[in-house]
Amino acid sequence: MKLRRVEIHNFRGLVELDVVLDDYSLLVGPNNVGKSTVIDAIRAFYEKDGFKFKKAHDMPKHFKCDESWVELTFELTAEEHDSLADDYKVQNRQLRLRKYFISPHKLKAGVIYGYKNGNELSEDQFYGARDVQHGKLGDIVYIPAMSSVDEHTKLSGPSALRDLLTNIMEKVVRDGRAFDDFHKNFQQFSKEIYQESTEDQRSLEGLESKLNKMLIPWKSEFRLNFRPPSAAETIKSLLDWDLVDKFHGQEQGIEYFGSGFQRHFIFSLIQLGSDYAGERPSGRSKDFSPSLKLLLFEEPEAFLHPPQQEVLARSLMRLASSDDSWQVICATHSSNFVSRSTRSFPSIVRLRNSPSTGAFEAYQIDTAQWDNIVDDNQQINAIVSNTNPDDSEPEMESVKYFLWLNPHRANLFFANHVLLVEGPTEVALINRLVDDGMIQEAEGGFYVVDCIGKHNVHRFMKLLSALGISHSVIHDDDGNQDQHRNINQLIHDSVDSTFTHCVEPISGSTESMLGIPEGKPKHRKPQNVLYHYESGQIDQSKITDFCALVESCLPLS
Repeated sequence: MKLRRVEIHNFRGLVELDVVLDDYSLLVGPNNVGKSTVIDAIRAFYEKDGFKFKKAHDMPKHFKCDESWVELTFELTAEEHDSLADDYKVQNRQLRLRKYFISPHKLKAGVIYGYKNGNELSEDQFYGARDVQHGKLGDIVYIPAMSSVDEHTKLSGPSALRDLLTNIMEKVVRDGRAFDDFHKNFQQFSKEIYQESTEDQRSLEGLESKLNKMLIPWKSEFRLNFRPPSAAETIKSLLDWDLVDKFHGQEQGIEYFGSGFQRHFIFSLIQLGSDYAGERPSGRSKDFSPSLKLLLFEEPEAFLHPPQQEVLARSLMRLASSDDSWQVICATHSSNFVSRSTRSFPSIVRLRNSPSTGAFEAYQIDTAQWDNIVDDNQQINAIVSNTNPDDSEPEMESVKYFLWLNPHRANLFFANHVLLVEGPTEVALINRLVDDGMIQEAEGGFYVVDCIGKHNVHRFMKLLSALGISHSVIHDDDGNQDQHRNINQLIHDSVDSTFTHCVEPISGSTESMLGIPEGKPKHRKPQNVLYHYESGQIDQSKITDFCALVESCLPLS
């Protein structure tokens, strides 16, 4: 079973949200746009570890409403669908469930209701009692952005490590000889310790005998019993763990290791839990007992340097793709994580604050949108004369985006506003002018993106619009001659009335506007412009004009 769709109605800042999930999905966007809220809404649906909806905290404060709910749609395997109650079966093997947190109807808050016949919400609780309901939904594993190792490794209470050890120990006790031998030896030990006396002739056997003499009138007898510890008691009382620093050859407490190692250690325990999970119910079972482990991971990149982020991103993607029972949802601020996911844009959910209402909004690229983007992007092939035959293949668009959206450019997913420029020359100059205080920054900051040439500007515009990212464009008009006239028009035609703030062509080129010679060869253009700026060879009035042009493209506060 996999979770394929999440719909949220009136939960904190989420007034209406509808997102589709993949086996591995990312929630991205600037701070305070609802990424953690989506995860908490799923947690409130499951009520794992006592996490529940609290009206004072979770009801929207700025929007009037009289109901709040979360609806989850699952995709079942054929075997799981066969074992599902007939009322909830639909042809596409989906299971649609809703939990009301606040309900104006006669449906109870805090319990789960299913859709019968695919589109009719039943008034009967899904599989009855609440504890039974939650046993029909798989399990969730939640790792918060700030999480102590003890929460996941304690042996005195529920934790990932204790669950892992218990699973192994139960099998050892059931199938192994070691515990049988231990049981026999324990019986011999208990017999001997029962009879053994101290120097002053005190023993457990003597204590028992003296007490029983006092109980003779009551026709009762007191007995001491030694019972071998169970698997759970063995883990709790007899097991302990430590880490060895192999460099120094000494045991060290986990607190002596860095936060990045601790986060990796936590994830490793959870991932191992998949390998050591108990046997799954047979597909022939009449009981509906689907298999799902939903990992909700907030800021997995926390405390990890970029190469470690890449390793963890690959591990999470591999876990979700190689194990049918695991599904992963990450709320991230890491461009390294996003860059890895650009091979499949539907797996990326970008959230933002609505400028008009303040509510959180989600944007995704579905299959139909992607097809439209590909069709629009390929208009350039009829304009530019030196395109390769492969450029006309739809798959090439996906390849291009994946190559271009490296971890540096992937920062655009987190920007409040993106300024698209033709190449590295404009990126270098604009960022330097911002550093020098010559350009007033856009409200909330902006990010300058090199589009690898003017003929790709429209591609970035289409992508940003589909993801709900505000953007502007500055490009050379190159005299509006020959094929440049058509490229300029294509950029103009790609304007989105909601998300394109403005498009500003520069007459001629950036160098001609600044009054300096163009750097040659082409790869020397950025250093040529910065050299002329650093050495004071650009007229101040021209710098002022360029800064004014950039500021006109930014939604200034």
